[in-house]
Amino acid sequence: MSFRTRLGLLVAASVAVAVLAVSGVALWIARAEARSALDRKLDDRVAVLVASGGRLPERRGVQFFGRFIPRDVLVQIVASNGAVAYASDEVLPVAPADLAVAHGQSRRHRADVSADGVRLRVLTVPVGPGGALMVASPLDEVDANVAGLRNALALVAVFGVAGAGLFGFLVAGRAIRPVRRLTDAARNVAQTQDLEQPIELERDDELGELARSFNAMLEALALSRAQQHRLVTDASHELRTPLTSIRTNIELLARAEQAAAQPAISSAPDAPVSDAAVALDSDERRQMLDDVQFELDQLTELVNELVELATDQRSQGEPEHVDLAELAASVVDRHRRRTDTDFVTAFEPCEVVVNAALVERAIGNLVDNALKWSPTGEPIEISVAAVDREAHVRVRDRGPGIPAALRETVFERFYRAPEARSQPGSGLGLSIVDYVARSHNGSASVIDTHGPGTTVELRLPLAEPD
Repeated sequence: MSFRTRLGLLVAASVAVAVLAVSGVALWIARAEARSALDRKLDDRVAVLVASGGRLPERRGVQFFGRFIPRDVLVQIVASNGAVAYASDEVLPVAPADLAVAHGQSRRHRADVSADGVRLRVLTVPVGPGGALMVASPLDEVDANVAGLRNALALVAVFGVAGAGLFGFLVAGRAIRPVRRLTDAARNVAQTQDLEQPIELERDDELGELARSFNAMLEALALSRAQQHRLVTDASHELRTPLTSIRTNIELLARAEQAAAQPAISSAPDAPVSDAAVALDSDERRQMLDDVQFELDQLTELVNELVELATDQRSQGEPEHVDLAELAASVVDRHRRRTDTDFVTAFEPCEVVVNAALVERAIGNLVDNALKWSPTGEPIEISVAAVDREAHVRVRDRGPGIPAALRETVFERFYRAPEARSQPGSGLGLSIVDYVARSHNGSASVIDTHGPGTTVELRLPLAEPD
């Protein structure tokens, strides 16, 4: 069942409930008003009889004191023992409540009774010593009026519900037209893979908000796909270089092994010279193996960093409250065991809500970058401090520094400065730092340094106080 049909049925059901409720209330009010009018008529008839001074009329409307008892009521007098002393027409049934009025135990009593198949409204009042006057009028007219009103309301309800259902179906079709446009756009994007087709829906209601959210999603997907394409392109370019070098060295080593296994080549002038006969001394062989090992290390580092960039942050654990100074201290301790470089630290406790593994990796990348560029014997300065509701991690080296024009570019993936292309590395270290900072609503930048070297700063928001 389509949404349009369900909406039409929902409107029809809502109207049906409303009509039934209104009809029920209207019928109850109409019946109550009709019965009230009948009760007032009976009160008027009782007043006429009481004004007669106790004299009763003859049957069938005989003139009494210049007035007539109307023929639309029945009059009956009941003694205290239940005997009917007088009846203007058919005898009315006497109930215990009527006898209670005759005994003076109740002032008056109203009831609906049935006599010979006719429904009557009866009013019983005390009259004389030890008697009760019963005045009755048929309920046929009241029942007929209520039945007519009920039939009319039923007819109105049927046509009203049907009309409401049809109207709801038409309105639903117009209301879901923007939704159909969104559906067609989503289907078109799924079929064509074209993310450059925004939804043109100028509305200020919820559907307009849905269209804007859909366009924002398309923009995010387009940006993600562009970044993915760029990552794949750059990664393929960076992977091709070490793979080519490794293949070349391995092929050359294989040819040398093949040449060493062959028998001595004839020294005859007409003997052909084979290209595979390549002889390598031990120094050349060791140099080629070192090159292969170096390229494999570079390739391993590059693959690990690519995996780090491609891994979803949520898969590495939930953010938690940690002391950024403790994370930085653990990174420094680990690097002190690996190198003889001195580390000058200044740590101030700073509580942040972060993914500890990611932030520790980012600080480690900053330290690795500083170690790569710092001259031998020069210390690495690392500090953690709280500044304006942010935790700042600064890592400074004493290297050649980064020109001001390249300070933003160094955080791009695979970017390597011209003077850095001869150094080992993949160009992803600072890119990972920037990714970790942005994923925690922070930032990373190269800041001005007084004196030689480079200072890279990682900024993360401090945890909110309890």
